[in-house]
Amino acid sequence: MKRSGRDGRIGGCFILLIVLGCIAFGAVYFLRNLRIVKTHSGGREDVSIDTPAGRIEIRAHKDVDPAVLGMPVYPGATRTKDGGGATFQWLSRDGKDDKGLSVSGGELRTPDSAAKVLDYYRTQLPNWVITRNRDGSTQFELKEGGYRRIIVVHEKGDGTHIGIANIGEPASN
Repeated sequence: MKRSGRDGRIGGCFILLIVLGCIAFGAVYFLRNLRIVKTHSGGREDVSIDTPAGRIEIRAHKDVDPAVLGMPVYPGATRTKDGGGATFQWLSRDGKDDKGLSVSGGELRTPDSAAKVLDYYRTQLPNWVITRNRDGSTQFELKEGGYRRIIVVHEKGDGTHIGIANIGEPASN
């Protein structure tokens, strides 16, 4: 007996409905078991997100001192209000797959020209990769030991802005 194409399409639609139902059930289960908690302490806001698979913790850090990030700070440059960081950490339910990432950065400003700032960083960071970005800024970058360090120099109307960022594993407690 030969089956018609219509029977195959009906069977395919039935399987699709079952799959979509399972996805919807999983999404509802996940969202019903999702808990978000914000805490404020010491001028920072932390967020914890509990999921059925584990917990995501985000700890904000305001006013990060760029000198603490392990990169040279241009002499005479002052910190701007922009800057800060966060530590992101995944804690699995069983503790086997815990992962973390720390992102910190800051911005400095100097009245000196971008050319003078670039000369300083070329001397201080001879092994870093230097690239010129489309927006006219120059980026210094180093990847080493699980960290990525970035310095971006950009001349603007009010002086030269220096962005400093450090991305890597969070510090151990």
